[in-house]
Amino acid sequence: MMKNKEQTLIFPSYTPFSEDHTLPLSHLDTDRNLHLTIRYLRVYTSTTANNHHKDPFHVISTSLSQTLPHYYPLAGTLRHRQNSDNRLELFCTTNQSIPLIHTTVDITLESINYLDDNPSSHFIEQLVPDPEPEEGMKHPCMLQLTIFKCGGFTLGAAIHHSLCDGMGGTLFFNSVAELARGVTRITVEPVWDREKLLGPRDVPRVDSPLVREFLSLDKDFLVYKEDISGGVS
Repeated sequence: MMKNKEQTLIFPSYTPFSEDHTLPLSHLDTDRNLHLTIRYLRVYTSTTANNHHKDPFHVISTSLSQTLPHYYPLAGTLRHRQNSDNRLELFCTTNQSIPLIHTTVDITLESINYLDDNPSSHFIEQLVPDPEPEEGMKHPCMLQLTIFKCGGFTLGAAIHHSLCDGMGGTLFFNSVAELARGVTRITVEPVWDREKLLGPRDVPRVDSPLVREFLSLDKDFLVYKEDISGGVS
């Protein structure tokens, strides 16, 4: 059913940094129970009959390229730190990209009820990238654009959970959609500050000379042998 399957590497329209660097991840991001790739699918219907023969690949790939300078960590590479903890970190360099698979199918979205009737799971699996673990570390974000005969299309995504959660992925695709519509500035500018925002909390504490004096220990004081009552008057 799939045909003309090709893969293109989408690079940022410009590089927002000049030197290779690593981005730290929070304790939550490096939880071994969350070392997994989230796969999901978005369905877009054709808006007019004139769109039957229009391939949105150019518009989507261009807007992806324009969005990546803001979300450049999505093009990074996950790797294990070279120290005793072996935790994950995100390595960013200037020549990184996001793979975008481009394919077509010779059916309409209407013929499968816009995927609302849970069609063949095998067919749905073909609409979403399914990277092997090693590839998922090298390319923690992979996309697939599938064009249907009616002009509608699906956008499948495979994103490692260490990069972002569902809300983060939604903000990314919203930015892609904004730039595809011709907007010159995205609404939400992402912030990568994982250790500060998601790291262990700095618990408030009281600190004063009086507290330290109260908590100090006198090694010569034996609480059960000394009379500290002061007597009863």
